[in-house]
Amino acid sequence: MYVRPRRVALAALVAASSLLLAACDGGSDSASGSGGKKDKGAPSAPAAPAAITADQAQQALVALTDLPAGWKLEPNTGLDKSQGGEEEIGNPSRPECAPITAVLNTGRLEEDHKANAQVVFTKKGDQTTVAQDVSGYERAVAEKAMAGLRTAVEKCAAFDAKESGKKATVKVKKAAGQQPKYGDESVSYSVTVVSGGMQMDFDLGTVRSHGAITTVLNNYSDHGDRGKAAFGKALAKAAEKLTAAASKTA
Repeated sequence: MYVRPRRVALAALVAASSLLLAACDGGSDSASGSGGKKDKGAPSAPAAPAAITADQAQQALVALTDLPAGWKLEPNTGLDKSQGGEEEIGNPSRPECAPITAVLNTGRLEEDHKANAQVVFTKKGDQTTVAQDVSGYERAVAEKAMAGLRTAVEKCAAFDAKESGKKATVKVKKAAGQQPKYGDESVSYSVTVVSGGMQMDFDLGTVRSHGAITTVLNNYSDHGDRGKAAFGKALAKAAEKLTAAASKTA
Protein backbone atom coordinates (compact mmCIF):
# COMPACT_ATOMS: atom_id res chain seq x y z
CA MET A 1 0.00 0.00 0.00
CA TYR A 2 3.01 2.26 0.34
CA VAL A 3 4.46 1.42 -3.05
CA ARG A 4 2.39 3.79 -5.11
CA PRO A 5 2.73 6.86 -2.81
CA ARG A 6 6.44 6.14 -2.51
CA ARG A 7 6.76 5.96 -6.27
CA VAL A 8 4.80 9.15 -6.61
CA ALA A 9 6.91 10.81 -4.00
CA LEU A 10 10.06 9.53 -5.69
CA ALA A 11 8.81 10.70 -9.07
CA ALA A 12 7.96 14.06 -7.59
CA LEU A 13 11.41 14.23 -5.98
CA VAL A 14 13.08 13.34 -9.29
CA ALA A 15 11.01 15.94 -11.11
CA ALA A 16 11.83 18.54 -8.49
CA SER A 17 15.50 17.61 -8.63
CA SER A 18 15.45 17.84 -12.42
CA LEU A 19 13.89 21.27 -12.26
CA LEU A 20 16.42 22.32 -9.66
CA LEU A 21 19.31 20.96 -11.71
CA ALA A 22 17.94 22.60 -14.83
CA ALA A 23 17.64 25.86 -12.97
CA CYS A 24 21.14 25.46 -11.59
CA ASP A 25 22.51 24.49 -14.97
CA GLY A 26 20.74 27.39 -16.56
CA GLY A 27 22.09 29.71 -13.89
CA SER A 28 25.51 28.19 -14.28
CA ASP A 29 25.38 28.56 -18.05
CA SER A 30 24.10 32.05 -17.68
CA ALA A 31 26.76 32.91 -15.16
CA SER A 32 29.32 31.15 -17.25
CA GLY A 33 28.07 32.90 -20.33
CA SER A 34 28.03 36.29 -18.67
CA GLY A 35 31.34 35.44 -17.06
CA GLY A 36 32.69 34.49 -20.46
CA LYS A 37 31.33 37.71 -21.90
CA LYS A 38 32.81 39.60 -19.00
CA ASP A 39 36.19 37.93 -19.55
CA LYS A 40 36.02 38.69 -23.24
CA GLY A 41 35.12 42.26 -22.48
CA ALA A 42 37.81 42.66 -19.81
CA PRO A 43 40.85 44.61 -21.00
CA SER A 44 43.85 42.38 -21.70
CA ALA A 45 47.30 43.24 -20.43
CA PRO A 46 48.97 45.75 -22.77
CA ALA A 47 51.59 44.31 -25.08
CA ALA A 48 55.18 45.08 -24.22
CA PRO A 49 56.56 47.95 -26.31
CA ALA A 50 58.67 46.88 -29.29
CA ALA A 51 61.60 49.15 -28.50
CA ILE A 52 63.02 51.35 -25.76
CA THR A 53 61.99 54.99 -25.64
CA ALA A 54 64.23 58.03 -25.94
CA ASP A 55 64.08 58.43 -22.15
CA GLN A 56 65.09 54.81 -21.61
CA ALA A 57 67.99 55.24 -24.03
CA GLN A 58 69.17 58.18 -21.92
CA GLN A 59 68.82 56.08 -18.76
CA ALA A 60 71.14 53.47 -20.29
CA LEU A 61 74.01 55.94 -20.69
CA VAL A 62 77.10 55.70 -18.51
CA ALA A 63 77.59 58.59 -16.08
CA LEU A 64 80.81 60.35 -15.17
CA THR A 65 80.55 58.80 -11.70
CA ASP A 66 80.72 55.34 -13.31
CA LEU A 67 84.28 56.01 -14.51
CA PRO A 68 87.56 56.19 -12.58
CA ALA A 69 88.85 59.59 -11.50
CA GLY A 70 90.52 61.77 -14.10
CA TRP A 71 87.82 61.79 -16.77
CA LYS A 72 85.51 64.59 -17.85
CA LEU A 73 82.20 64.72 -19.70
CA GLU A 74 82.19 66.37 -23.11
CA PRO A 75 78.77 68.06 -23.19
CA ASN A 76 76.79 68.20 -26.44
CA THR A 77 79.23 65.79 -28.09
CA GLY A 78 78.47 62.49 -29.78
CA LEU A 79 80.00 59.70 -31.83
CA ASP A 80 77.87 60.31 -34.91
CA LYS A 81 79.93 61.72 -37.78
CA SER A 82 77.19 61.31 -40.38
CA GLN A 83 76.76 65.08 -40.66
CA GLY A 84 80.42 65.48 -41.63
CA GLY A 85 80.72 62.98 -44.46
CA GLU A 86 84.33 63.83 -45.23
CA GLU A 87 85.35 62.35 -41.87
CA GLU A 88 83.54 59.07 -42.36
CA ILE A 89 85.19 55.73 -43.00
CA GLY A 90 83.32 54.39 -46.01
CA ASN A 91 83.32 52.15 -49.05
CA PRO A 92 84.47 48.94 -47.37
CA SER A 93 85.97 46.63 -49.97
CA ARG A 94 83.91 43.70 -48.64
CA PRO A 95 80.16 44.09 -47.94
CA GLU A 96 80.25 41.87 -44.85
CA CYS A 97 82.63 44.38 -43.23
CA ALA A 98 80.09 47.24 -43.35
CA PRO A 99 79.04 46.85 -39.66
CA ILE A 100 82.58 47.83 -38.64
CA THR A 101 82.58 51.08 -40.60
CA ALA A 102 78.98 51.79 -39.51
CA VAL A 103 79.80 51.59 -35.82
CA LEU A 104 82.93 53.71 -36.24
CA ASN A 105 80.97 56.38 -38.15
CA THR A 106 77.83 56.65 -36.05
CA GLY A 107 78.19 54.40 -33.00
CA ARG A 108 75.24 52.37 -34.32
CA LEU A 109 74.95 49.15 -36.30
CA GLU A 110 71.68 50.05 -38.04
CA GLU A 111 70.02 53.29 -39.13
CA ASP A 112 66.51 51.94 -38.48
CA HIS A 113 66.62 52.92 -34.81
CA LYS A 114 63.59 53.96 -32.77
CA ALA A 115 65.57 55.77 -30.08
CA ASN A 116 69.14 56.93 -29.68
CA ALA A 117 71.41 58.54 -27.10
CA GLN A 118 75.17 59.13 -26.96
CA VAL A 119 77.76 60.32 -24.46
CA VAL A 120 81.48 61.10 -24.74
CA PHE A 121 84.17 61.33 -22.05
CA THR A 122 87.81 62.33 -22.38
CA LYS A 123 90.82 61.79 -20.16
CA LYS A 124 91.96 65.09 -18.72
CA GLY A 125 95.18 66.25 -20.34
CA ASP A 126 95.17 63.25 -22.70
CA GLN A 127 93.83 62.28 -26.12
CA THR A 128 91.94 59.20 -24.91
CA THR A 129 88.19 59.04 -25.45
CA VAL A 130 85.56 56.72 -24.01
CA ALA A 131 82.20 57.08 -25.74
CA GLN A 132 78.89 55.22 -25.76
CA ASP A 133 75.95 54.84 -28.10
CA VAL A 134 72.56 53.42 -27.08
CA SER A 135 70.08 52.58 -29.84
CA GLY A 136 66.66 50.99 -29.66
CA TYR A 137 65.28 48.69 -32.37
CA GLU A 138 62.62 46.06 -32.73
CA ARG A 139 64.14 42.82 -31.50
CA ALA A 140 64.39 41.10 -34.90
CA VAL A 141 66.31 44.08 -36.30
CA ALA A 142 68.67 44.09 -33.31
CA GLU A 143 69.32 40.35 -33.56
CA LYS A 144 70.09 40.64 -37.28
CA ALA A 145 72.42 43.59 -36.63
CA MET A 146 74.36 41.64 -33.99
CA ALA A 147 74.63 38.63 -36.30
CA GLY A 148 76.11 40.92 -38.95
CA LEU A 149 78.59 42.36 -36.48
CA ARG A 150 79.72 38.89 -35.36
CA THR A 151 80.29 37.92 -38.99
CA ALA A 152 82.33 41.09 -39.56
CA VAL A 153 84.47 40.52 -36.46
CA GLU A 154 85.11 36.91 -37.47
CA LYS A 155 85.75 37.44 -41.19
CA CYS A 156 87.09 40.98 -41.59
CA ALA A 157 90.59 40.71 -40.19
CA ALA A 158 91.67 43.32 -42.77
CA PHE A 159 89.90 45.25 -45.52
CA ASP A 160 90.27 48.45 -47.51
CA ALA A 161 88.09 51.52 -47.10
CA LYS A 162 88.13 55.30 -47.54
CA GLU A 163 88.87 57.72 -44.71
CA SER A 164 88.49 61.44 -45.43
CA GLY A 165 88.51 60.48 -49.09
CA LYS A 166 91.85 58.69 -48.85
CA LYS A 167 92.60 54.99 -49.02
CA ALA A 168 92.62 53.37 -45.60
CA THR A 169 93.33 49.91 -44.25
CA VAL A 170 91.04 48.67 -41.51
CA LYS A 171 92.12 45.82 -39.24
CA VAL A 172 89.71 44.03 -36.92
CA LYS A 173 90.54 41.64 -34.10
CA LYS A 174 88.27 39.82 -31.70
CA ALA A 175 89.24 40.40 -28.07
CA ALA A 176 91.54 37.70 -26.80
CA GLY A 177 90.74 35.36 -23.95
CA GLN A 178 87.46 34.63 -22.22
CA GLN A 179 85.36 37.78 -22.30
CA PRO A 180 82.47 38.50 -19.92
CA LYS A 181 79.04 37.96 -21.44
CA TYR A 182 76.73 40.93 -21.13
CA GLY A 183 73.01 41.21 -21.82
CA ASP A 184 71.48 38.67 -24.19
CA GLU A 185 74.67 38.66 -26.27
CA SER A 186 77.85 40.68 -26.53
CA VAL A 187 81.06 40.90 -28.53
CA SER A 188 84.35 42.64 -27.71
CA TYR A 189 86.80 43.59 -30.45
CA SER A 190 89.47 46.08 -31.47
CA VAL A 191 89.83 48.08 -34.68
CA THR A 192 92.82 49.86 -36.20
CA VAL A 193 92.45 52.31 -39.09
CA VAL A 194 95.60 53.30 -41.00
CA SER A 195 95.35 56.12 -43.54
CA GLY A 196 98.53 57.69 -44.89
CA GLY A 197 100.74 58.42 -41.93
CA MET A 198 97.83 58.45 -39.47
CA GLN A 199 96.68 55.54 -37.31
CA MET A 200 93.54 55.36 -35.17
CA ASP A 201 93.10 52.63 -32.56
CA PHE A 202 89.85 51.57 -30.91
CA ASP A 203 88.65 49.11 -28.30
CA LEU A 204 84.97 48.32 -28.69
CA GLY A 205 82.31 46.33 -26.90
CA THR A 206 78.77 45.87 -28.25
CA VAL A 207 75.91 44.50 -26.14
CA ARG A 208 72.32 43.57 -27.03
CA SER A 209 69.46 43.25 -24.55
CA HIS A 210 66.05 42.52 -26.12
CA GLY A 211 65.94 45.02 -29.02
CA ALA A 212 68.33 47.55 -27.51
CA ILE A 213 72.02 47.72 -28.44
CA THR A 214 74.82 49.68 -26.85
CA THR A 215 78.39 50.09 -28.07
CA VAL A 216 81.16 51.44 -25.87
CA LEU A 217 84.21 52.74 -27.72
CA ASN A 218 87.67 53.54 -26.43
CA ASN A 219 89.70 55.67 -28.86
CA TYR A 220 93.28 56.04 -27.70
CA SER A 221 96.52 57.47 -29.04
CA ASP A 222 100.10 56.28 -28.66
CA HIS A 223 100.59 58.95 -26.00
CA GLY A 224 99.33 58.58 -22.46
CA ASP A 225 96.97 56.06 -20.92
CA ARG A 226 95.12 53.66 -23.23
CA GLY A 227 92.05 53.96 -21.03
CA LYS A 228 91.45 50.22 -20.67
CA ALA A 229 90.37 50.47 -17.03
CA ALA A 230 87.79 53.13 -17.82
CA PHE A 231 86.65 51.22 -20.91
CA GLY A 232 86.13 48.02 -18.92
CA LYS A 233 84.13 49.80 -16.23
CA ALA A 234 82.09 51.71 -18.79
CA LEU A 235 81.23 48.55 -20.74
CA ALA A 236 80.10 46.65 -17.65
CA LYS A 237 77.99 49.58 -16.44
CA ALA A 238 76.57 50.21 -19.90
CA ALA A 239 75.46 46.57 -20.13
CA GLU A 240 73.83 46.73 -16.70
CA LYS A 241 71.94 49.91 -17.53
CA LEU A 242 70.91 48.67 -20.97
CA THR A 243 69.50 45.45 -19.51
CA ALA A 244 67.45 47.45 -17.00
CA ALA A 245 66.16 49.85 -19.66
CA ALA A 246 65.17 47.06 -22.07
CA SER A 247 63.67 44.71 -19.48
CA LYS A 248 60.05 45.73 -20.15
CA THR A 249 60.26 45.66 -23.93
CA ALA A 250 59.36 42.80 -26.23
